[in-house]
Amino acid sequence: MVDVNDIRDINQTIFLHLIRERQPISRADIAKYTGLRAGTVSAIVNRLIKNNFVYEGTEGPSSGGRPPKHLFINAESIYVLAIDIGVSDTVFAVSDFNGRILQQKLLLTEGAPQNFLKKLAKEIENLISTQYSRAKFGAIGVSVPGLIDRETGTVETSPNLEWQNVPLRKILMEHLNLPIFVENDANAAAFSELWYGPLNEANIRTLLFILVVEGLGTGLIINGELHVGSRLGLGGFGHMSIDLNGELCSCGRRGCWETFASERATVERFHRVTAKQGLPFASLSEIISLANKNDEMALQSLKITAEYLGEGISNLAHGLYPETVVIGGNITAAWSIIEPIIKKRLKSRYIVSPNQITIRPASVQRPSLFGAIPIALQNCFNSSLKISKNSYKISVLT
Repeated sequence: MVDVNDIRDINQTIFLHLIRERQPISRADIAKYTGLRAGTVSAIVNRLIKNNFVYEGTEGPSSGGRPPKHLFINAESIYVLAIDIGVSDTVFAVSDFNGRILQQKLLLTEGAPQNFLKKLAKEIENLISTQYSRAKFGAIGVSVPGLIDRETGTVETSPNLEWQNVPLRKILMEHLNLPIFVENDANAAAFSELWYGPLNEANIRTLLFILVVEGLGTGLIINGELHVGSRLGLGGFGHMSIDLNGELCSCGRRGCWETFASERATVERFHRVTAKQGLPFASLSEIISLANKNDEMALQSLKITAEYLGEGISNLAHGLYPETVVIGGNITAAWSIIEPIIKKRLKSRYIVSPNQITIRPASVQRPSLFGAIPIALQNCFNSSLKISKNSYKISVLT
């Protein structure tokens, strides 16, 4: 149940998103956009100003009364760190309070997890001490594939990373003295849409995010909140089997959705066709480049992936009936190729109005990285990060 404090926190987040996207903006404009009363708007804005997250700047044109003062995000009031741990590489970034990435660095995800995490922490420690020694950091958000114990920040299992019972938070905190919040990568990707998504979708109540990377993950926004499942997470629809006789998946089952529709599946599919011709192993970006040049084998590989993506999305849509489906990952560079195939798969007698379900690419590149930013940022204006057993208490306004 959402109480008064939850509503306050939700509205603060919405206000920050709105001010960040529309600054300069007046209190009257916020009231008009959100539908909240002027007194409520002023109370929330005053609290944000008091905490130094927002400041009032120049006056706007008057419509007859006192000229309104424009509101701006105080971008340098506090910084956060975002870490996105991927199967092949890991990116960490410094973000200001605007949610704007100021600097980012990539390193290969390799070696024993404990050694890798210590190396990562030292890289971050070095960056902060040399370039941001005077900056105030509020928190660290981490996205990682797999099942996460949110209470301890432990990666319980990550088949694609081949990690088991890795105390991620504990290792990082040995070097980085900041609050650290760990989330599944697909959940973080879905969360990025609440912060960086189009404002015209602010009233969307149900959103399904499909993260197509080395594996395939799913994130859900239900009733305007990021649904994270139990203490160990939501799991992942990427591991629902769509062919009992299919290939062996990293999870140990056969024919999982990700064995057909992930980035790895697309690359391996193309490689199986071209290997006999002695062509070198191609990356997904190279396959998409070839497809854009009308290479038949590249086109066919991407179209088959789109068929499987569409099939899985259709299965989920029949149960969830989301208003919006967002697809993230490098595969979206082939959007003109895959979009019509995915939409065609969505049609059925049960989904009587498939055109009412918006299907679009993610709002940002590497959405799991961008999702880690608001996960960290919200800690900066809450006394503590509020996580219920099944959702983050942060949402879009109704």
